[in-house]
Amino acid sequence: MLLPCPLTPLLAAKVAGLKATVGLLMILLIKSQLLRVKMSFLGSVVGLVLTLSFLVTSGALVVISAGAVAWGLQQRRSAAA
Repeated sequence: MLLPCPLTPLLAAKVAGLKATVGLLMILLIKSQLLRVKMSFLGSVVGLVLTLSFLVTSGALVVISAGAVAWGLQQRRSAAA
């Protein structure tokens, strides 16, 4: 029987963090390009929407990562008992 790796929740958290970082950089790049090309009210609104969507997405990734860590700890405790 193959035992699961005890570091899997930590690896999932690292991957989620990297995805959030890449997403942030892409959104900031798109926003800066958009604001540079269209320095208008519409460009500012779209930039704000992109920034807010990133914040919501990164918050969801934090919750998912915390849930993965909690689930992993719970599985470890139930396996030890």
